[in-house]
Amino acid sequence: MALSETTTFVLHKVAVASRRAIAARLAERPGLTLWEYAALAELTDQGAVAQHVLATGLGIDASDMVRLMDDLIAKGLVARDRDPADRRRYRIDLTAKGRRTTKTARTVIQEVEQATLQPLSAAERATLLKLVAKVHSVNN
Repeated sequence: MALSETTTFVLHKVAVASRRAIAARLAERPGLTLWEYAALAELTDQGAVAQHVLATGLGIDASDMVRLMDDLIAKGLVARDRDPADRRRYRIDLTAKGRRTTKTARTVIQEVEQATLQPLSAAERATLLKLVAKVHSVNN
């Protein structure tokens, strides 16, 4: 069987090309890295959370999370405050600028996804998402 006939190999190739395109477009507008976007998207989905919870959700080391948060704070996209429920922890929340930036980033990602999946009909795209989400849920 040729590599091009292996589903996981083809999925990987599509994912790599898409990830590169997304990273390039996010760097242009709104000026984010993929990790910065991931943190903002996670905060959008979860709301304000303890910094260690965000690190766990993203699957990154605590020291890397501190640097990531420092960068996002410097850009005015998130705020880091003491958690009122536990003063030993920090809680991260989006700023208004962070919410606007996340919205812009999601639009950019949708544009890249549209271009990447352009050969598929809307129904095929929905089916593809359902199928890869099913595989992902079993493997995580």
